Amino acid sequence: MKKSNFLLYVCCAPCATVAIERLSSEYNVTVFFWGNNIHPWEEYNRRLEAVLKLSPDAVIAPYKPIQPTSCEQCFELRLRATAEYAKAHGFERLATSLTTSPHKDAELINKIGTQISAKYLPTDFKKNDGFMRSVALSKRLGLYRQKYCGCQTSI
Repeated sequence: MKKSNFLLYVCCAPCATVAIERLSSEYNVTVFFWGNNIHPWEEYNRRLEAVLKLSPDAVIAPYKPIQPTSCEQCFELRLRATAEYAKAHGFERLATSLTTSPHKDAELINKIGTQISAKYLPTDFKKNDGFMRSVALSKRLGLYRQKYCGCQTSI
């Protein structure tokens, strides 16, 4: 059976590990990194390097720093960029690794994702020990783990 092409927005390499692991059995997963919300530049680069270490063929959006005013706005900006890329490049499904973090509201993220695109797949990767699995995989792979979400207000 042919696998569907799937675009996965990743917020960081550690959260992406478990999302990729869980989706790869059903889909051809392409990693999409859009980090315009990440500050400062040095932090953006650390995360970018980790994403490329995990997924060398990742699609990297140009870095154009912005400052969202809320988590909800930040989620919407990232998911909208992902949906636009997915539509422009013929991806059949999309989702985000944001739901791996226990600090992120998966229900809100999924609500925004489904409002933006009918192709969005609601997920909650932290379930079934997903977050702990991401920690273990990150350590095994030597991936950089950040200490904050990335926005200037959380520094």
